[in-house]
Amino acid sequence: MFAISEEAKKRVYEIFNRTEEMVKEDAQTVKEWMKSQPHLPEILSDTQIKNFLNLNKFSLEKAKQKIDMYYTMRSLMADFYSVSNPKLERTQRLLDKMHVCTFPEALDGIHRVIFIKVKESDVLDMETFTALLFAVFEVRIHEDFMFSDILILDMENVSLNDVRKVTPSLLKQPIILYQKIYSFRLKKLYFVNSSPFISSLISLLKMILKPKLFERVEIHEDDQILYEVFTDDQRPKEFGGKGPSLQELSDNMRKKFSDYQERFDLLDTLRIDESLRPEKLDNDEILGFYGHFRKLDID
Repeated sequence: MFAISEEAKKRVYEIFNRTEEMVKEDAQTVKEWMKSQPHLPEILSDTQIKNFLNLNKFSLEKAKQKIDMYYTMRSLMADFYSVSNPKLERTQRLLDKMHVCTFPEALDGIHRVIFIKVKESDVLDMETFTALLFAVFEVRIHEDFMFSDILILDMENVSLNDVRKVTPSLLKQPIILYQKIYSFRLKKLYFVNSSPFISSLISLLKMILKPKLFERVEIHEDDQILYEVFTDDQRPKEFGGKGPSLQELSDNMRKKFSDYQERFDLLDTLRIDESLRPEKLDNDEILGFYGHFRKLDID
């Protein structure tokens, strides 16, 4: 599902001037810190901790903050997380109607490709979809280890009605969660097979993304860019390649959700014990948008 070579890990370490031994020591430091925090409901595995370190450029303090928020937000945004378990009927229905894929072979060894496509128009439930993306993040925290992501959105079957469902108010919670917990670095965001009516969506992205990030967004009217992104062996069968089909990749992700069902069920029960928190949490700072979007920075 997530092919990661030791050489690729080494390359990521080197980008941040780390060695495998240094990362092991950093992970142990974070683990000892977690043990000293009585309000945290569990201790993460070494793999999870290393991923939080990687996503935060191996800053110990930032990784600690994100790990704390990983649990804290489940209480502060309980309504969002209440629909985040992949086993829910609404999620299963959406998975029947769309492809949510991660490619097992990373591009250049260190860039994970995520491909998303709805199979038919007017089926997109944005609340369930955004929660589904966080389920993908959860699996990746356990298994993946990349330098950055390449996100491909195939708009072929997306209708104007689907685009109208993407509103600032709907994106508010996912953006807070992304900023406070996950820091996956975005290398590129491709819209392929795009229609003119997605202009409102692009305008919204321009509003919420920092300029350096918006520069990584590319809009294409066809799918020819995929012939540049992938080799023939990597490109999905639907696009004339020899790689696995989108359905195969989607089935793999669905199976992975099933493999992690026990974890998702446990997450539904995990909560911070605020009475044991060493320092009081400032909810206003965490949730305060003061009526405006903060620009989203994804490195």
